[in-house]
Amino acid sequence: MELQSLLPDERKQDTVIVGVAPDTLEDLGKMIPKVEAETGGKIAITLLSDDGHKVIDRYGLFNEKTAGRTRQLPHPTTYVIDKTQSVRWKFTEVNFRIRPTNEVILAEIGKLP
Repeated sequence: MELQSLLPDERKQDTVIVGVAPDTLEDLGKMIPKVEAETGGKIAITLLSDDGHKVIDRYGLFNEKTAGRTRQLPHPTTYVIDKTQSVRWKFTEVNFRIRPTNEVILAEIGKLP
């Protein structure tokens, strides 16, 4: 289930969910319809292209094991950032299959003032 739809009503107005990917805009454009077809729903988050992985590198998230491959990937990471742009919670995992659950992320969002 889409995380955005699970937000409490009082958080929907001031919470933005963003995905950052090392893909080009063109590749993201091709990926979106595939993901939507697989999941049966619209992607309800903003996807940003970090082609060249400058932002990913700045945050130290580049996965060195993917260097030299056709598609270079970051370590999957989730941030909860408050209105002052301070990181309040971060989850990074080397194993791309391990991700925080929606419930864990919502609990962290719930801790924000």
